[in-house]
Amino acid sequence: MDLALRAISDPTRRAIFDHAQRHSPMGVTVEQAAAAARIHRSVAFDHLEMLADAGLLSRGERAGRRGRPARTYVHSGPALQLSYPARQHLLLATVLASAFLGRPGELRAARAAARKAGLELGSRARGASSAVRALSSLGGRYLLKGEELHARNCIFREACTGNPAVCTVHAAIIEGALDAAGVTASVSPTGADGAGGCRYLVEVAR
Repeated sequence: MDLALRAISDPTRRAIFDHAQRHSPMGVTVEQAAAAARIHRSVAFDHLEMLADAGLLSRGERAGRRGRPARTYVHSGPALQLSYPARQHLLLATVLASAFLGRPGELRAARAAARKAGLELGSRARGASSAVRALSSLGGRYLLKGEELHARNCIFREACTGNPAVCTVHAAIIEGALDAAGVTASVSPTGADGAGGCRYLVEVAR
């Protein structure tokens, strides 16, 4: 953990790590990381190697120019959580989600509470784009394309595995934020969106 903490303590290295997360599972090349961080290729290589040595990225290869393989760096591990003492948010979320399964009444109550949280989150937002920015303050990366909302680097990724109730709760938070911003819509989960992401259908009331 000390090595991982040192690895992301540098702002440029942390930005490269975030960039690699967003491009999982394809990963990023040294050139792509250098372009994203606006630094020299050799500097980007050093940063990527330190992230890989810390176990935050995995080294790989893919077809490059002229048939030569290009080295890639892929984020494929669990979410990095730094806290002292260790917080067991994932365990709590998993236990609560398991309690909702097969109990419609409890799930409806959880959805109502989540929607209320979304309303508070989007209370200062005006319009869909503003609501998406408010949602991004939770730590994820949200992108609205037509009637599809992509939640990249999903904030509930680990908890939702095997627990669809978590996705329902997440949808309610999104729905509440949109409603607060003046967009009345029904939001429902539609599945995974690459590594660490998910998709939601946003049906706006006409």
